[in-house]
This record gives sequence, structure tokens and C-alpha cells, in this order.
Amino acid sequence: MPIITDPTDPYRNAIKRTLEEQESIKRRKNFKENKNNKTEKAFLDQPVELPESVNNVVGLSIFALLPYIIGIIFIFLIIAQANIETYRKTDMNSFLLAWTIGYELIAAISLLAILKSAINFKQK
Repeated sequence: MPIITDPTDPYRNAIKRTLEEQESIKRRKNFKENKNNKTEKAFLDQPVELPESVNNVVGLSIFALLPYIIGIIFIFLIIAQANIETYRKTDMNSFLLAWTIGYELIAAISLLAILKSAINFKQK
């Protein structure tokens, strides 16, 4: 004899509702536990790893020469408009001036790269 279930049976509906509520409570509890055990780090909480060469003479010479070279290139290309005669007339041959310009350019590019990285950062 087949069992006929009535969809309007109040006892069946009460048991179904109770089981759904228990499942919902379990899902909420699991969600809260997963949210509290979050191991992802925010963008600014990530560790910064610098190469070991920064601490030795090679790192120091790169720190001194790279901004100077970039500053000289900037002065030659932008200010003197890639003309050697104009570059000589500008009288901007000071090491400290060229280094400062190069340092500021590197700093601006680095800040833009950090900003781009922060915008594109996606938490997993």
C-alpha cells in the first residue's frame, strides 16, 4: 500500500520547518567560524621583503648612482630637450641637483606602483 503524504499536513510542515531551521543554524555557525578564522592579510599587513644586497656596498652604490643617472637623463631629455648644446647652457651639472631630481622621480614612480598595487589587490 503506497504512503500518501498530504502537503498540507501541519505535523509534516512543522518537522520540515524544524529541520530547515537547524540546517540554517549550522550554516550560520560555520560561516561565523570561517569568518573568525580568516587567515588572509590586508594589503598593508603584508610583509615587505628587501633583497640582502641593500645592506652592502652594492646596494649603497645603487642608492647613490641610480637616482643620479635618472636625474641626468631627465634633465637632458625634458629640460634640455635632448640637445647637448642646450644641456651645457643650462649649467645643471651639480651631482646633488641631478640626484635629487632622480630620487624624486623614483619616489613618485614607486608611490604610483604601490597605489596601483593597492587598487588591484584582491583578498583571497
